[in-house]
Amino acid sequence: TALNEAVALDLLAASGLSAQRAAYIALSVNDSAPALRLIVENPGDEWVDRVFNADGKLYKAEATGDYTYRGTDPAAYDEVFDQEAGDKDLTPLMGFLQFVNDSSDADFVAGLADRLDTAAFARYLAFETLVDNFDDIDGPGNNSYLHYDEATGVMTVVNWDLNLAFGTANVDGGGMTGAGGQPGQVGGARPNGGGAGG
Repeated sequence: TALNEAVALDLLAASGLSAQRAAYIALSVNDSAPALRLIVENPGDEWVDRVFNADGKLYKAEATGDYTYRGTDPAAYDEVFDQEAGDKDLTPLMGFLQFVNDSSDADFVAGLADRLDTAAFARYLAFETLVDNFDDIDGPGNNSYLHYDEATGVMTVVNWDLNLAFGTANVDGGGMTGAGGQPGQVGGARPNGGGAGG
């Protein structure tokens, strides 16, 4: 139904994690019958100011990339991350990815909590499992953001793109199926099948 993402966003906010606002609209094109759609807020500078209330940067994972470290040349991340908020600077992102990918096991265990909000990340993982969203940080679209807090130097994983929550999945032809396996109309500001980078 068109409710899955709206309900998931409400649950996300209720969990204490950062969430986007959403609103329903009736969309009609060329006098067609109105269709129910959900408009979802795109995180950016205003969203970061409202949600985090701190100076920081926001990086969006792209469907064409992953969380591997690609060196210190910002151009190497063009197809991997976009910066959506804060002064343009990929240095914090590159440093975080280098730590995650290249640290020894002992250094990783000792230093992770200094670089990642691990409590929020654990809650994020539990939430994704609860709402049965396979299209999360490790899903086919790598759908997530990373918020970097300038004051603390800590990254926070931010949820994005819940239109495939509650067992909804892409099907051939760009449509969707619900948990019962029947095609359904899924509301989203992104096109149907918007998981690929959202």
